[in-house]
Amino acid sequence: MQPSDPTWNELDSEDLEGSFDDLSGPPDSQARWVRHGTHLVPDTVGEERLDRYLSSRFNYRTRTQWVQIIKSGRVQVNGSVVRPSQPLRPGFRIDYEPEPIAEPSVSFEIGLLHEDSSLLAVDKPGDLPVHPSGRYFRNTLLSHLLEERGQTLDRPGLRVVHRLDRETSGVIVFGKTREVAGALGQQFETRTAKKRYLLVVHGAPHEEEFEVDGALGPRRNSRIRKAVGVVPEGEGRPARTEFQVLARGEHHSLLLARPLTGRLHQIRVHVQHAGFPIVGDKMYGLDEGIFLRFISGEELGPEDTARLVHPRQALHAYTLSLTHPATGAAFELRAPLPADLQELCARLGLSIPNEITAP
Repeated sequence: MQPSDPTWNELDSEDLEGSFDDLSGPPDSQARWVRHGTHLVPDTVGEERLDRYLSSRFNYRTRTQWVQIIKSGRVQVNGSVVRPSQPLRPGFRIDYEPEPIAEPSVSFEIGLLHEDSSLLAVDKPGDLPVHPSGRYFRNTLLSHLLEERGQTLDRPGLRVVHRLDRETSGVIVFGKTREVAGALGQQFETRTAKKRYLLVVHGAPHEEEFEVDGALGPRRNSRIRKAVGVVPEGEGRPARTEFQVLARGEHHSLLLARPLTGRLHQIRVHVQHAGFPIVGDKMYGLDEGIFLRFISGEELGPEDTARLVHPRQALHAYTLSLTHPATGAAFELRAPLPADLQELCARLGLSIPNEITAP
């Protein structure tokens, strides 16, 4: 059963990738990711017992379960531990802290690209989820940025506009109000927001530039439930990506990608479909079995590591061009190729153009 109010919805632990390449969501969609936080009793509520209120409003737990949680001291009202029969009134603050869950380690080497009264743009490191999902809650970009600002997911001062896969690094922007996030999100939905990505791939395309025009839908014959693939026209959502070769090595290439649509895992699927899977991509790389072993918690062996070449997918959100929602001026956000991908290119004999590494 889905909770009637998703603010404290404790998420399932399964996390296949955790996020989308560039799908924009509603400005307040982060509410459904919150595992714990602060809740204010609304004015529409009359006096009511705490246990009954929680079990009716957050009904993913039974009243008996909420009683036990309250008795454990993990629910407080106005800063105090209380009994299940504690009466509530409008404006009362309820704080909920679930049992601690160990989270995977991540990198918080986040670069500031731009900040003003309307929006915040940062350079996300690889292997950092954008928002809480699955095993990740505090160790996410959104949670970390909010904590730095003394804010919470229940009353956020930053709102998700678009997303990047956990292992994808680069430019990401947040709106500081619901209105700004909505205006920015509209630019992604209408494709007036322009994006360019850098990626290191297996193989070397014959052409200097090429395009993949292929509808995307559920990947046939895949053991991965969420995998996407190129499907016949009419069976999926239209998708187009332009690619340009920036550097060639003996067995690998550095490409620039311009997605003309914004589908789930679009760049990764399209470049694999063209015959050049992204280095380090566990789901759409040389062997999807690596991904299945990875998410099962199995330690990847030397053969898997050698086939991946790099510990994360070598995909970087390089530039994002937008219209500023407050001023109406066009501006571009840019995140240079990160150090780990520069080192990868050097190891693979790829000569990196100076302009993509300059700060």
